[in-house]
Amino acid sequence: MNLKDLYYFYDLSNLQSFTEVARKNGVSQPSISYAIKRLEKEFHCQLLVHDPSHRTFKLTPQGDILLRHVKKALPEIQGAQKEILRSISPYDTIGFPPLIIDYLVRKEPAFIENVSALRNIHPIQEGSIELLDLLSKGELDASFIGSLEPIIDKRFSVKTLMTSDLYYILPSGHSLADKEAIAFSDVLNENFIILDEHFVHLKAFQHLNNQYHHAATPFFQTDDINLLKQLLRKKIGISLLSEIAITKEDKDLISIPMVKEERMSLYVSLVTLKENNLHPEVENFFQELLK
Repeated sequence: MNLKDLYYFYDLSNLQSFTEVARKNGVSQPSISYAIKRLEKEFHCQLLVHDPSHRTFKLTPQGDILLRHVKKALPEIQGAQKEILRSISPYDTIGFPPLIIDYLVRKEPAFIENVSALRNIHPIQEGSIELLDLLSKGELDASFIGSLEPIIDKRFSVKTLMTSDLYYILPSGHSLADKEAIAFSDVLNENFIILDEHFVHLKAFQHLNNQYHHAATPFFQTDDINLLKQLLRKKIGISLLSEIAITKEDKDLISIPMVKEERMSLYVSLVTLKENNLHPEVENFFQELLK
């Protein structure tokens, strides 16, 4: 059986067009027709019923059965392909969210002391949300991930490095700078400058905002933490950041904790695929970080 025939059959069930499937896969339309005929010969039954008057078709009961199994089989085959490619790769593909990697370089001696392990790492730098998605798809061997809750997923091995509280970040001289703690109700009318949808900070803002019927509106979203801080220094607005995002160079920015009942934390974890074996140098590198 030709594996491509199953992919064509799956695409056809979704796109409902021989022409569109041929275009998607860069082949001729007859190639798709021949693929279906080969599958019908293989399974000794008709898989499609055509309606020439409307130029449409539908799956036969046998076609529905095949589709149900193909939906299960193709992801497993794709996963096997990715896992095999990873197993023969000379390096591990590791995700590094910008805020977390910056913190590790600044604060964790083990990161610098074992930096030679980086020669065995192909780094992917994105926000935690995108990295977790890539890990789920088998595109990464492991990733540092920031999340608002502990990650519980049977596909992953999760080791929490630390938790970091979220703070309201204000420019110096702000009217709220002297408060011991800030409630979201105190800042509903402020201009929020927020890290964008690739970062969990936006999720934290949305969670708080939902409790106030979306009364607050993000003024500006960015994936650049340095730009965000520059805008804060220009007194354009305020932000919501985890403690690890604040450095000693940010003395001109004021960090105020959330009120106790609204307090939120960032969980910083190392997440690996359970079935994956990292290179020994990389495994040792992570073990040193986790001590």
